[in-house]
Amino acid sequence: MTGRAPTQQRQSASARRARRTRVCVTGLVLILMAVPHPSAAQDRRDSAAGMAVTVERAHRECFADTVRVAGTLVAREESFARPDQDGQRITQVLVEDGDVVTEGQALAHLARPEGQPGQGGQPGQGGQPGQKGQPGQGQPPQGPATTTLQAPAGGTIIGTTAQVGAIASLNAPPLFRIVVGREIELQAEVPVVRVAKLKPGQSARVEVAGIGEVVGRLRFIAPDIDQQAQATRVRISLGKDDRLRVGTFAAALVEIGTICAPTISLSAVLYGPQGPIVQVVRNNRIETRPIPVGLISGDKVQVREGLNEGDLVVVRAGSFLREGDEVRPVMPGDSKG
Repeated sequence: MTGRAPTQQRQSASARRARRTRVCVTGLVLILMAVPHPSAAQDRRDSAAGMAVTVERAHRECFADTVRVAGTLVAREESFARPDQDGQRITQVLVEDGDVVTEGQALAHLARPEGQPGQGGQPGQGGQPGQKGQPGQGQPPQGPATTTLQAPAGGTIIGTTAQVGAIASLNAPPLFRIVVGREIELQAEVPVVRVAKLKPGQSARVEVAGIGEVVGRLRFIAPDIDQQAQATRVRISLGKDDRLRVGTFAAALVEIGTICAPTISLSAVLYGPQGPIVQVVRNNRIETRPIPVGLISGDKVQVREGLNEGDLVVVRAGSFLREGDEVRPVMPGDSKG
């Protein structure tokens, strides 16, 4: 009996320790269950602070104010070469479209209908039909009395109608059209409401079909108005550029000044029944403001009024946000929110 007592005592002590351990573990589990998970706590804090929205600050930016026009390329000044009398037959053509000529240069030879004999040559020796004279050839062909049609001004030949063997007429279109000085311009029309902002000398970026951008300058504004179209003619000088061809379509942006104003992303503007609006975050709440939109450049837009520099604007405004909603503004790239 006395030999088994110590053993029983040891077993009772072990059982008591085991029970105490179970109680401690159970208590620890209950404590851990009572402590909220960090992410869950963060979610509740975020929910309490409102929905996270990406915002940007309205900042002052300057845009070029422009007037858009479109039209065709024309000669700044044209000169026409015609015979001095009817009935002359064209015996030789010395130039063709695209040639650059000087004032007084021979363009063609014509035989007088009742002229005196030429300088010892045989009659009828003019060029073959359609054949252009050799460069530098200024002497008329041998034959009856002839006349030489000369360039009234220097420039580029365009739209020649001269054909060897044809009979020239004073009532027909000119035999040669010349772009005086090789200067080309864009002739376009501008709506009356925009004319007041235009002034001669303003620079222009001209996009010419098939060529690309050419720099020009506003030279002329017509004093009259087309009552039916409610527009005014303008001329934009493009200077001397051998790539330019009369009759080519072109569009231009005439720079009329610079406007500086609060600027935001275009995605921040919503268009509703009452016009454009933005959603501003003030004291962590949404304010909806109507705004008049100004100039647009790329993905940026100027706001003429209703917005101040530094205002926090929702970058991607949407119908999910309402007036007075509590939100948590987040700047782009701010991982902490």
